[in-house]
Amino acid sequence: MKDQYGRTIDYLRISITDACNLRCRYCMPESAAGCALEQAEQNPPLTVEEMLKIVHAAAGLGITHYRITGGEPLVRKECVELVQKIKAVPGTASVGITTNGVRLASCARDLKAAGCDSVNVSLDTVDAAEFAALTGRDALEQVKQGICAAKEAGLLVKLNAVHRKELHAQELIEFAEQEKVPVRFIEVMPVGAGKSYVGPSNEALKTELEQWYGACTPDQEKEGNGPAAYVRYEKLSMPVGFISAIHGKFCGSCNRVRLTSRGFLKLCLCYENGVDLREVLQNGTAADLRDVMAQAILKKPMEHCFERPKDMTEHHLMSGIGG
Repeated sequence: MKDQYGRTIDYLRISITDACNLRCRYCMPESAAGCALEQAEQNPPLTVEEMLKIVHAAAGLGITHYRITGGEPLVRKECVELVQKIKAVPGTASVGITTNGVRLASCARDLKAAGCDSVNVSLDTVDAAEFAALTGRDALEQVKQGICAAKEAGLLVKLNAVHRKELHAQELIEFAEQEKVPVRFIEVMPVGAGKSYVGPSNEALKTELEQWYGACTPDQEKEGNGPAAYVRYEKLSMPVGFISAIHGKFCGSCNRVRLTSRGFLKLCLCYENGVDLREVLQNGTAADLRDVMAQAILKKPMEHCFERPKDMTEHHLMSGIGG
């Protein structure tokens, strides 16, 4: 369907849990993890059946692309089952998953068999000591094994790296070249714990990389369904992507909405705007659910206001929204 600004909304990101087995400083530090656990006990995540009802309603509105997120989606045991059932919904074009990769090695083949099309692995460093300091866990080798397992299973793999001041982009790019997978650099968004980080510009990074890898040109191939802008460097075989929410606003082409693990349909990361679908799931019909979702999507905001933090109304952790 189209929103009030004429944008086609065909992409739903579904958070299936707030829980995570890492404690990344810019996302869910230890101090916030306890609050997330307490909230989960008081207000549990949607069941698989409830999420599927929402997916069927979304399909009726023209949503064709789905991405499973968290928290860390692979800590929820029904993750593979959910992928399989979403892929079976008529009209589904793709189902992907965004993961930190820690548990990926053990379930990559099952994900592929369930119909998963792609896996985005969050990886901010390939230095073991820095990884442990950033995430609170000594799990880099498990992530690397997960990436290899996903590739061997036939899944399309991409790496996501948050563009922090401490970023060692060259090391990540060389790892991506070695593994023959694209890497995307994501500007830090001032959501949740991310508000304490002042992230550099992707445009500056793009120019800096030319010193190492030669001139870059826009990638002519479509690499996915999201907002990443890909370029090709002369000395690299793999494309490099940039998701520049702060310094390269792409709201005019935004095609997505988000479902939190507790059933809130969120329209933009910047604002609390949206609708609680749990009440409709419990008391309404399938037609009611579709109508409520349609009315909410129609009101999707024109653009975010990350450049004006005082105007933001979203105060939840990113893990509680769905990364």
